Amino acid sequence: MKLLQCIGKKVVLAGVLIGIGAAWETVPALAAEAPIKLASESSVSENSISENSVSENSLPGNSVTIENDTSKQNEGTKTDTPNETAQPEKPPVEEGGQEVQLEEAVEIAQEEQPVAVSPDQFQTVNYKEQILTDWQQILDALASLTPQALTGYGEGDKTLVLQLQNVENIPAAAKDSIGAGGTEYTKILQCSLGSGVSIVLNGSGDNGGFHGISNTNVSVASEKRGKKSVATTVRFASHEDIGAVVSLQVNLPQCSKGTKVSVYAETVAIDDEGNVTVGENACIGTTKAGENGNVEIPIQSTANYMFVYKGAKE
Repeated sequence: MKLLQCIGKKVVLAGVLIGIGAAWETVPALAAEAPIKLASESSVSENSISENSVSENSLPGNSVTIENDTSKQNEGTKTDTPNETAQPEKPPVEEGGQEVQLEEAVEIAQEEQPVAVSPDQFQTVNYKEQILTDWQQILDALASLTPQALTGYGEGDKTLVLQLQNVENIPAAAKDSIGAGGTEYTKILQCSLGSGVSIVLNGSGDNGGFHGISNTNVSVASEKRGKKSVATTVRFASHEDIGAVVSLQVNLPQCSKGTKVSVYAETVAIDDEGNVTVGENACIGTTKAGENGNVEIPIQSTANYMFVYKGAKE
């Protein structure tokens, strides 16, 4: 794709479109999410695209037996009988001792129980040993990832996809973990942002310049354009230069397999002082939808992306 150039400014397209037809065959999509409701026509700028632009646990058994001390009761009746076997006295149980032991047993039992993880919390989806909810744990697991660590994988698998959900940011250190472990496996980090949108880092690509993404919050809106076309817009909360090419996966509503999709991205102008100016949407190419209306495009920045296609019959 050609770079836009202007005097005193560098203008680049927010997305870079390359060959993407078979991407959904190798990277599994996460569970389908709630469908996106159509918004009003005013949610997408009419200046960007014309209608004709696209044709279509029990507790441990710590029981305590408390026996009555009968030494004083029998003191006056004792007789010296040589044949009697002396019985050692049992030490008295301190008052409250049983309750203390029971409390300790409860604490131990609670510590052994797994911590419940909310489905809305940032977490791994398919890591077999446990649910990881911290980036450092995830990066360590990613660096030493094997097929045995993932659900649904076999001994011979060479492409390993670690799936995350409710992702709000991606640290720059992800590039080091995804590239660790030599060339035995190709590792992919699939980060679901919600609303049917994911960002994917592929270990087979050049991720050396990846800066990380501090804000991956997105909103998605769809509207009808004319009688047949649908425009779905993915808006990131902020504009950030990623520093490497990653994949943006989107599940398009009312889009069937094989449908031609035109992809538009904002033009972004950056001057010598680093000031960013967002311009109009520009078409960066076309692709075809995969299963369930999934499309994937390569991007180099978080911005606004629009997908225009002929809507499937309801």
